[in-house]
Amino acid sequence: MRKPFIVANWKMHKNVRESVDFVNQIKSKLPDPNKMEVGIAAQAFALPSMVEAAGKSGLKIIAQNAAAEYSGPYTGEISLRGLSDAGVSYVMLGHIERRRLFGETNENVHQKVQAALQRGVTPIICTDETMVQQVVNNEIHYVFHQLMTVLHGISLDQIKQVVISYEPSWAVGAGQHANPTLAEEGCRLIRQTIAEYYSYEIADKIRILYGGSVNPNNIKDIVDKPDIDGVLIGRASLDLDNFLKMISNAQLTIKEEKK
Repeated sequence: MRKPFIVANWKMHKNVRESVDFVNQIKSKLPDPNKMEVGIAAQAFALPSMVEAAGKSGLKIIAQNAAAEYSGPYTGEISLRGLSDAGVSYVMLGHIERRRLFGETNENVHQKVQAALQRGVTPIICTDETMVQQVVNNEIHYVFHQLMTVLHGISLDQIKQVVISYEPSWAVGAGQHANPTLAEEGCRLIRQTIAEYYSYEIADKIRILYGGSVNPNNIKDIVDKPDIDGVLIGRASLDLDNFLKMISNAQLTIKEEKK
């Protein structure tokens, strides 16, 4: 059974006090962590305080980025060693905004993913790529070149530890409307690509999240899809009541038989 994962991506919002206040208000209202995980990706300076505030609540505190190097003369970078020591359990890597605004490449993200796995920090690998159709042996295959370039060289044992987030460019930004059917098709094809590269058994165990204009009105229809195991929420996660409502709506979709 793949455990649903609801992730808030606060981007460059909220200071330390605001972040800790949010954690203190939400931590007693979370679902059973054995049935659903909830996480918050916040700015780096707030993470240690948030980890302390979260305590044993089960709330996952997530970094929005990290460097491939553990230490050294890299002014302004965020060390995975430091994140691990601070109790941060997940890190987002390769987000569409990192690629667009800061020129991150597949190779950059690949190196960061390897570094995260080596430090025991679970990477949430973000991909915004549109699937590419290819014909092999007279059969049509759909391939995500961006994602598979990032995963190149990741071992069978390592791939089991990753989370993937699919955030297509057409769904990014306020005012857009997420299409649950298209979201499911993208996540299904990602799972199929992983199955063909690794195995169907492994692909069946990897959690694939969907990101892009998720809100309280559409989250249930999105998470209810068989190949979508959670969501990455941007703007809509900044308000406490709104985020709690989204968690509650997502809980309605939990099925005993979901893989």
